[in-house]
Amino acid sequence: MELLTKTKSGSAIRLIIDRDKYGVHQVYAYPVPHGGSVAERYLCNGWGVRKTRDGMIEGILVQGQILEIPKSDWLTIAGVREDLRDRENLADIHLVKIFSHGDQLTIDAYTLSARVDRVTWSQIESYMCFVDSSLNDVLYAGDRFVGWVVKEGQEEEVERILGVEPEHSFRTRTGVGG
Repeated sequence: MELLTKTKSGSAIRLIIDRDKYGVHQVYAYPVPHGGSVAERYLCNGWGVRKTRDGMIEGILVQGQILEIPKSDWLTIAGVREDLRDRENLADIHLVKIFSHGDQLTIDAYTLSARVDRVTWSQIESYMCFVDSSLNDVLYAGDRFVGWVVKEGQEEEVERILGVEPEHSFRTRTGVGG
C-alpha cells in the first residue's frame, strides 16, 4: 500500500508498506522533493508526541525526528501494516489452552496462538469473550491472563473459520473428543 500525505509545513511525504531485510512489513516514509522523484526512505517507528520550545508536536517518529502528518493518515497505513502482519499468522494459527483459578474468577478456555487481521476477527468475534484474571485478589492455580478466549463449545467452529490444520487442532493436540 502507498499513501501520499503532507506534513504540517506542506512537504509531500509518500508512506509505503514494504518488507524489511527480515521479511517483516514496515512503514517507510519517502520525502518527495519538489521535482517529484522519490528521495531516500526512512523507517517509521510509530506515532509520538514531543515537547519543543514552540509547544507540543506530534507525528511519525522517523530517525529521531517527528514528521508532522495527519494522525488519520498514520492510523490508516499502520492499520494496513498490522493486518498484513496478522494475516501471515493464519498459516500457523491454532488454539492454546488457558487456565487461571482465583478467588473471584476461574478461566479454563482456549485463546488464539497469535493475532489475526481485522477481516478474520470480524468472522470470529461473536465466538469470543474478553476475560481478565486481574479481578482475582488471590491466584490459586495457573497464570494471570487478560485477553480474548473462545466461548465454551465454540472451539471447533473457530478452528473451522480460521482454517486450522487438523494436526494443529485442539482436539488432536489434547486428545479431546473422537
